[in-house]
Amino acid sequence: MLQIVFSDSECGALKLATHCGPSNGDDGPIAFIFGDGKHEPNLEEKEKAMAQFKAQREKENRRARPVGGNPGDVLCPCVGLDIGPLSGPDVEKTRFDLLTAWLGGDFPLPDQDRDDHTQRDRLWEEHRRDKKRLLEGGEQGEAVRIWYSNAPYSLCGFYDVLWLLRDCGCPVTALEMPRWMPLEDGTAQSCLNWGELSPGDWAAYLPLEREIPKSVRRAVAMEWSRLRAENAPLRAVINGRLHSVGEDFYDPFIRAHIPDGTFRVGQLIAEVLGRCQLGIGDWWIAKRIQAMENQGELITVSKGDCFYQSEVRRVQ
Repeated sequence: MLQIVFSDSECGALKLATHCGPSNGDDGPIAFIFGDGKHEPNLEEKEKAMAQFKAQREKENRRARPVGGNPGDVLCPCVGLDIGPLSGPDVEKTRFDLLTAWLGGDFPLPDQDRDDHTQRDRLWEEHRRDKKRLLEGGEQGEAVRIWYSNAPYSLCGFYDVLWLLRDCGCPVTALEMPRWMPLEDGTAQSCLNWGELSPGDWAAYLPLEREIPKSVRRAVAMEWSRLRAENAPLRAVINGRLHSVGEDFYDPFIRAHIPDGTFRVGQLIAEVLGRCQLGIGDWWIAKRIQAMENQGELITVSKGDCFYQSEVRRVQ
């Protein structure tokens, strides 16, 4: 069975989830980031954080169960289809350039070598390979299981896979990330996407797996064909459905969280991500903050080592 996800973090987590289970060993080193990185935590704060983390990890370890399957059958055939073009003669080049931008091309870290594209090239080839494997498996009748959520990138990926398999007779099942998931230890879990799950928790969601009938697959493929034809700058989830929207669609959410006075770009991005839970990444929010700055809505007070560390404020 081929198992499909739509981000690199989800892909890594599901590969681990195929075989993970309760263990007695130490999983390796632990690192913490406190606050904005400038505050040096004291010993009491470090010990408290360590104790909380270990208690959470032990709890997750006790309920860990394997999903099963082969890690090599976990595929990520596409990423970020909620942003940028979906069709056109230069779509492959444009999406390749988008990957470059996401991986630091637009907002490089202070010590990043902008000419080193090793990670971009590796990920690009992995996605191309996974898409080819998906199509070959679908044509040969291999079963496909899709893990998706209501996050725009994931729902777009779900639509795209059903569109790719539109002429294949292979069985297709899917698991949609629920808003709340009751667990066997009496707790409930709430995640925006599969990448937020501990690998040991994925198996708890297997009872949600449902077959996708061919009639539904055809309907979704037709809907995705329409969205591909519209070829909008963005696709967003509105009332549970994908819609083509303009590049400024998320701007009201950003403006609603711009504080008075001077603030760091990174602090605003974190506030929007945490409060709004839009299912999008920090890169697009940073792009829109940059656009507001270019349009004269925001002004730079001081430049940081990278864009996220820059201090800005509203234009009075």
